[in-house]
Amino acid sequence: MPHPPSRTPHDPLARKARRDDTPTTDLDGARALRHQLADQLAEAGHIRSPAVDAALRAVPRHAFAPEVPIQKAYANDIVATRHSDDGSIISSISAPWLQADMLEAARIRPGHRVLEIGSGGYNAALMTELVGPTGSVTTLDIDPAVTDRATRFLPQTGYDHVHVVTADAEHLPADIVPDGGFDAILVTADTWDLPWIDALTDGGRLVAPLRLHGYHWAISFTKHDRALHSDEPLIVCGFVAMQGDGAWNANRRTVPGTGVHLSWEDGAPLPVDQLAPALTREPTVAHTHVTVGGQEPFDALTLYLAGALPGFCRLSVDPDGDNGVLNPPPKHWPGAAIVRGASLARLATERTSDGYDGNGLYEFVVHGYGPHGHLAAKEMAEQVQHWQRNHRAVLCPRITIHPLDNNSPTPATGAPHVFVKKHTLVAIDWPTIPGTAALLTDDDGRYLLHLRSASKPIWRPGHWALLGGDTEKGETCDEAIARELDEKIGLAIPDLTGFVTLDTLDASGAFKGRVRVYHGTLNTPAHEIELREGVQLRWTRIEEIDEMTMDPGAAAVLHAHHKTDQPGGCHDATLPVVEVRESRDHRSRSVIGAHLVLIRDGAVLLGKRHPDSAFAPSTWHLPAGHREDMESAVTCMVREAEEETGLRIPQSDLSLLHVLDLLDPGSTIPRMGLFFAPSRWEGEPVVREPECCTEWCWWPLDALPEPIVEYTRVALEAISNGTFYVPMGWS
Repeated sequence: MPHPPSRTPHDPLARKARRDDTPTTDLDGARALRHQLADQLAEAGHIRSPAVDAALRAVPRHAFAPEVPIQKAYANDIVATRHSDDGSIISSISAPWLQADMLEAARIRPGHRVLEIGSGGYNAALMTELVGPTGSVTTLDIDPAVTDRATRFLPQTGYDHVHVVTADAEHLPADIVPDGGFDAILVTADTWDLPWIDALTDGGRLVAPLRLHGYHWAISFTKHDRALHSDEPLIVCGFVAMQGDGAWNANRRTVPGTGVHLSWEDGAPLPVDQLAPALTREPTVAHTHVTVGGQEPFDALTLYLAGALPGFCRLSVDPDGDNGVLNPPPKHWPGAAIVRGASLARLATERTSDGYDGNGLYEFVVHGYGPHGHLAAKEMAEQVQHWQRNHRAVLCPRITIHPLDNNSPTPATGAPHVFVKKHTLVAIDWPTIPGTAALLTDDDGRYLLHLRSASKPIWRPGHWALLGGDTEKGETCDEAIARELDEKIGLAIPDLTGFVTLDTLDASGAFKGRVRVYHGTLNTPAHEIELREGVQLRWTRIEEIDEMTMDPGAAAVLHAHHKTDQPGGCHDATLPVVEVRESRDHRSRSVIGAHLVLIRDGAVLLGKRHPDSAFAPSTWHLPAGHREDMESAVTCMVREAEEETGLRIPQSDLSLLHVLDLLDPGSTIPRMGLFFAPSRWEGEPVVREPECCTEWCWWPLDALPEPIVEYTRVALEAISNGTFYVPMGWS
């Protein structure tokens, strides 16, 4: 085993000389791409500190990825560096956005001693910039081929004081742990457990992509009293799997003759053979009336269900299996399910509308299979509704990791939201509604409103609103509203009782936030109340609010109170719900789609959509996809081409052939289809997303297959005729 090198501070000028030992033109291009990437990450909020910003601008990422073009090295995506025999990625340089997020979460400072689990070199170099000459970085990996890369690339780029170790992280070598422990540990492999608590100093930070029931999040922890406590939002992510003794076991079972697989990663596997007859029957459907946007993540719901429902498991299906499962989950995101004897229930979605952004609005539904499937479906649906009412608006749950030994107090195993690992026990605390507000009335029937500052980054700046604020860690809503009123006006309202729950929906009806509104009485003139936050207080009558710049939620609550037969509050835990929907921006918004027109020897490449696809099932279509986040249309085209077909196409080799201005029948969301053709490409088309497309075929332009997506036919005919722009559906 290599020994730690001397910690004598190295010469930064010598390091810079080695880093810059490349031709000037190449160096200038790499530096420009590096700064461009950092600008992009900072604008998106992934870089939040000058130290991380400087590190990402300093370390030459391309030097750690010599097997790919320099443009790909600086793309905001992973760089695969090692594959297994079956072609799966077993080592990679992580996506820059995720590296930036994890480095920010680690809070590495000059002089810190840092351990990275999962090597490769680049991330270790970034951490070296953060710890400075007085700190130290150790990077460890089980794969000698991976540590060999780090051993080669780190000195070449001037980071020769990084300690590179080849070992199984499950059995951390004792001689690499500094006295008192590491100040920070970053895990860059998909890990099922966290056996490194004792290697961390008290108050130190551990950031790791932790698997919980098959779902994985990058979670940031601080160590206190021998336990790890999460204190930042969870980040959905994907990493290569941990190898060695720390590798996770999916505990997968297959229902005989169905191609349906159930996995219990955290929990005892249940028998599944008895479920085969259940899947031959049409399922029952339990509606939850809880909706989610097409691009809105709902990983928090699945984590909640995993802890709330005994027998929880992950359900996946063979794409070509005849298994009776309606609305099968995507290949890489198996669905949430529970087993109840010979019955099964699983979470699914039903599309209800296009949604405001054109990506669809979906309702969570639960499919129940077997003789008691309707009861299992009802049980899961009720938990979805419970999450919606009480936890959905929470920024994130709080996770505590306890070591499994006799010296640490731990929650009881078998309790809800407690998972037992090999080395640790994971306890998840789900805070309740974070928002609180006080509806204060006087004996004259007036309402106390305050004008919010227009110059602060707060909710509804410059609007008249109710007094209130969010809960803080460990608070109940009752405690939070009392504290908020004391902080804002220095008063205690003795008769505060719950009045309503205020839900805010976006313009398409998707859930955004929740506030518990309390009612109380106060008969103090506004000028005698000391306002400590905000601009102004005033007592307001209901008929006056239409002339004021009102927070829509506050206005809805006032109207609800004015109409109620019981103007006071109530002590019932289940409060009436007042919904307010944000107004729609009437400026036209279009969904941008990029379509690949790949023509070879007079034939065009078309793919056959999966029979269960929400869009155009069993129908031929071009490789295509929607623009995501802040990417350009041409970037979208390059990404979609590789994701769907495996073809690699440089952006510079794409030309815009056609624009289709489409309005689907019955839709209020226009779609702008951009059709690109490459001058060249690398590779042959393969099915990369079998849940969306079952095959690729070349079809003569004068003999297109049936059925084919109608607008695809229109666009190909226009391209053949040399027509650049076609409006479709605008009658």
